[in-house]
Amino acid sequence: MVRPLMVKVLFLAHRYPFPPNKGDKIRAFHIAEHLRKSHEVSLGFVMTPGDSEPDMEWAQKNFASSYCGRVSALDRLFRAGTGFLTGTPLSVATFRHAGLKRWVTQHIAEQCPAFIYVFSSAMAQYVPRVLPAGTKVILDFVDVDSEKWRQYAQTQSLARRWFFGTEAQRLLKFDRGEAARAQASIFVSADERRIFDRLSPETASRHVDIANGVDVEFFNPASVPANETAGKRIVFVGMMDYWPNIDAVTWFAKDILPLIRAKHEDARFQIVGAKPVAAVSALSSLEGVEVTGAVPDVRPYVANAAVVVAPLRIARGIQNKVLEGMAMARPLVTTPGALEGINAMNGRDLLVGETPGELAEAVMSVLDGRALAGLGAAARAFVVNNFEWKAHLRKLDDLMR
Repeated sequence: MVRPLMVKVLFLAHRYPFPPNKGDKIRAFHIAEHLRKSHEVSLGFVMTPGDSEPDMEWAQKNFASSYCGRVSALDRLFRAGTGFLTGTPLSVATFRHAGLKRWVTQHIAEQCPAFIYVFSSAMAQYVPRVLPAGTKVILDFVDVDSEKWRQYAQTQSLARRWFFGTEAQRLLKFDRGEAARAQASIFVSADERRIFDRLSPETASRHVDIANGVDVEFFNPASVPANETAGKRIVFVGMMDYWPNIDAVTWFAKDILPLIRAKHEDARFQIVGAKPVAAVSALSSLEGVEVTGAVPDVRPYVANAAVVVAPLRIARGIQNKVLEGMAMARPLVTTPGALEGINAMNGRDLLVGETPGELAEAVMSVLDGRALAGLGAAARAFVVNNFEWKAHLRKLDDLMR
C-alpha cells in the first residue's frame, strides 16, 4: 500500500472527539486518529452546554495544536434567536464561536495546511472564503442532516412541523453552498451519498462515501464474562437525550414490549444510555422496563442481552448501535431504516421488522429458540468481514492522494 506523504491537516469538529462514546464522536475520533498517524494534525472544536468537560490531555498529546471554543448556554440561546431571524440554520448558528473563528483564520494564514478536514457541515462556517493556494477542503457531512429535520417534521404537530421544515430547507441551502466550496464531500454510506446527489446535483461529481467501522477487538464478547442470570433481557443502547432514540424506546416500551410480555411475561426491556430525558425515565414505571442511565461500560449489558434491539423510526446514516450489537455476537432486531448502509441479510445476520407486530415476532423468535441458532455468531462474522475501520479509511488516503 502506498502511504500518503505527511502534510499539515486542520481538523475541525463540532464535538470533542474524545472519548469516542457516541455516534458522531466515534467517527470523528477514528478519522482524527487515522490522520494524525500519517500527518501533522491540528484540532479545533466546539464545546456546547451539556457536553462533558473535555479531557484535553488527548488533544495535547496527539495534535500539533488545539483550540476549544466554549459556547455558553446564554450565547447559544442568543445565537439561535438571531440565527432564526436572519435565516441561518440553527444547526449552524448554535455552533458559532468568535474565538475559534479567529484561531482558525490565524492558523490557516500561518500554517497553510494542505487539507482542512471539516467534520459536520456546521463547522464549514469557520473556513475562510479565501484560502492559501494549495489548501483543499474535505467536508464530512456524515449524514444528510437536512433530511433528518424533514423526517422530524413529518412526525410533529403543525407548529413544530413548520419549524422543523424551515430548518430542513435552510440547512439544505447552506449545505449545498458549502459542498460547492469543498474539493470533496464525504457521506457515511452510499445511500446518504445518493440522497445528496439528488439534492445537490451540481456537486454530485465530488461526493464520496466512506463508511463507519467498528473496533472489533473492543466490542468482543470474549472480553465480557457471561451472566447466567441475565434471562430474557432485551437491550437498547444509545444516548437518551437524542430524539430518534427517545422515539425508539418509547415506541418499543409502549407498543411492542406488551406484545412480547403477553407470551413471555419474564421478558425485560433494558434502556442503557446516558442523559435520559424525563419522558425516558418515566418509562421505568411500565411493567418490565428498566432505565439504567449512564453506565461505565455498555458491553456487559449488550453481551448479556438475549436480544439487542434498534427499533428506530427516524434514522440517518450507519447506526453504530447496530454494528456494535452485532460485533458483540448478539441476536439483533432492527427496523429497515436503521440498516442503511449496512446491507446485512435478514434472517441470516439479524432480524428486521417494521410494524410493532413484526418486531415483537422477531424478538419472540429468538426468545422461543425459533430463530437461526447461529444468528449472533453470524452477526459478528458479518461485522468483522465488512466493517473494519482500517479498510474503510484507506478510501480517505486514496482521496487525499
